Amino acid sequence: MATTQLPSNASERMLDIVTITDVGPSEPPDWLWTGYLARGAITLLTGLWKAGKSTLLAHLLRDLRRGSGLVDGPADCGVLILTEESRSIWATRRDDLSLGPETRLATKRTLGRPTRRDWSALIGEVVEEIADRDIGFVVIDTLPSWWCVLNENDAGETMDALSPLRAITDAGAALLIAQHPRKGDGTQGTATRGSGALPGFVDIIVELRRYSDSGPPDSRRVLKAYGRYDQIPDERVIELTDDGYVVIGEVADARSDDIRETIYGLLPDEGEGLTFEEVRDRWADPPAPGNTRLRGFLNEGANLGRWDRSGTGRKGSPHRFRRIAGEPDSFRSPKALE
Repeated sequence: MATTQLPSNASERMLDIVTITDVGPSEPPDWLWTGYLARGAITLLTGLWKAGKSTLLAHLLRDLRRGSGLVDGPADCGVLILTEESRSIWATRRDDLSLGPETRLATKRTLGRPTRRDWSALIGEVVEEIADRDIGFVVIDTLPSWWCVLNENDAGETMDALSPLRAITDAGAALLIAQHPRKGDGTQGTATRGSGALPGFVDIIVELRRYSDSGPPDSRRVLKAYGRYDQIPDERVIELTDDGYVVIGEVADARSDDIRETIYGLLPDEGEGLTFEEVRDRWADPPAPGNTRLRGFLNEGANLGRWDRSGTGRKGSPHRFRRIAGEPDSFRSPKALE
């Protein structure tokens, strides 16, 4: 049998092999936004059109500057955004959110899709900017408007275009890539359109979804995340308030807050109040929680002073619930990311 001749010259060898005990100490991620964005890592942010990707990004920039809201502390670094949006739109965000000179915008000098050579040169310019301006966070929004890929479903072409991006993270910056979802959406990290090479290449996948598509407009959004690090939360609900985004908690926390708000809206503010059965029967859409759970919420609210409870809860004297004069504290309690 013929044998394949392999190169023996050391200068031609392609692998750098060490024992696992020589790889050095493990280092935790250098988080800018804990669980979602870290220096040296690539994050892929996918969300439906007009679901709030740009709004989330703009508020994240403000939070990174002031060190609150979505993040645990201020980021002492610059930001570079490769944007497909006009400078006028960003000027409005700058004025509304008091963004500072640490944020820099890059727009294309020429129209049309770059060649592979142009794409590599563009990334080279970004790496130079990282070094010259102490850039710690780079955003490409959105990827299809910037890169050289013609067929997003071609895994080989996609990987060829993705590989140079590691130069950005190797330079010490966090890289966030914004992308639109596939037409049929997807689950478990498969929402991004195009080849699976893209979500497979990145370190963290974040899918931005509306909390609810029914009922009145809702400023809450769900972040579902997947990735290589233990600190990545499976799911978080965030809400846009007058002071920016706050973290509500998991979806179960948000559902519980919805139940409390519905109860409060059903209770009268005068008279003897409603029994458990009357509250349950007046519940509209979505259906009322189970009997045991609903009783629990009613009693919890009374114990916390959210509403008043009368009666002994025994036969002939059922508990009755009614509002207490004045507005209660918010039913949505912001929680820190863990």
